[in-house]
Amino acid sequence: MEESYIFLMDSVEYFRTLLSIPSPSWKEDGMSSFITRTMASFGYQFVDDAAGNLLFFLPGKGERPMLASHMDTVPLALTPHVIETDTHFMTDGNTALGADNKATTAAMLAAAEKHLNACFLFTRAEEVGLQGSKKLTAEFFAPFRISMAFVPDAEGHVGTVITSAPGKDTINTVINGRTAHAGFSPESGRNAIQAAAIAISRSPSGRIDDETTCNIGMISGGSSTNTVPDRAEYRYEVRSLDNSKRNRISSLIISEAEKAAKEMECTADIIRTELYSPYIIPDDSKAKSAAKAAIKALGMEYREKATSGGSDTNNIRALGIDAITLTSGYEHPHSTKERIEKAQLIALERLLSALAG
Repeated sequence: MEESYIFLMDSVEYFRTLLSIPSPSWKEDGMSSFITRTMASFGYQFVDDAAGNLLFFLPGKGERPMLASHMDTVPLALTPHVIETDTHFMTDGNTALGADNKATTAAMLAAAEKHLNACFLFTRAEEVGLQGSKKLTAEFFAPFRISMAFVPDAEGHVGTVITSAPGKDTINTVINGRTAHAGFSPESGRNAIQAAAIAISRSPSGRIDDETTCNIGMISGGSSTNTVPDRAEYRYEVRSLDNSKRNRISSLIISEAEKAAKEMECTADIIRTELYSPYIIPDDSKAKSAAKAAIKALGMEYREKATSGGSDTNNIRALGIDAITLTSGYEHPHSTKERIEKAQLIALERLLSALAG
């Protein structure tokens, strides 16, 4: 006999269950399977794409809103050491919790039990540069006439709308030199680490202005002190609310790498990846107006703030859908201090139920 799945749980119970399902980026099959079984038990149908993103819906016509969450967590939350109290979920201080974004997934499943007319989107690989949602297309959404989208995926008490978020580039550079014995014949070598150091010293880093940041975050190379290294690799990220600024900083980093490599008689292999574009929510956004009205109707405090991080909202808005990011109730995401109050899980469920109704 085929197994039947009838859950009828609230967001706290769903969250407790989801914490036991490992879901690293691009390996979210356990989470995907649980979500699919659960949504099917409520009568939802689904479509998926080549990346494994899932969109659930009830049969019907007309415009409808969409709720969205990502299924993956950061590696530190792969097997969370969960501590549950009467009021909170947290960890023992050795792992992250995974409330980013299992809190939203739990609230969406609880809301879906009410058989709402919304679409429910669950994406893959958000934590590694929004890779899953980057593969979404306008054609994928076209049959569903999405009127607006809500993406709860930000730190802070439920009730805040994220009004802007930067775009992001990564720049991976490999300097290729020539190996030689550092004691017998250093002059015959071409030191790749030295070339990389010159390039990095001439490139920007840190906060560039109120809209733009840049960071050299990874570097490797060499094998021993008695060998002139023939390879060095380093990686930057660049974020900005202004595409022209992001392009300018990224181009400068690439130019300095090419010049330093040439000076040191090395070569440079450079890959720039434009991960996602920035957004600023306009004042006439219907999604923002709907969120504001729902938050106030539920007696919650409404707030707005900018963020320096990306979310699936960046990619969904790029497809022409009026999407906004909302806070999800969790604190200190991606860290061993991550936690969420049970009352926030219930508040998120109430808000998503109102937005999806």
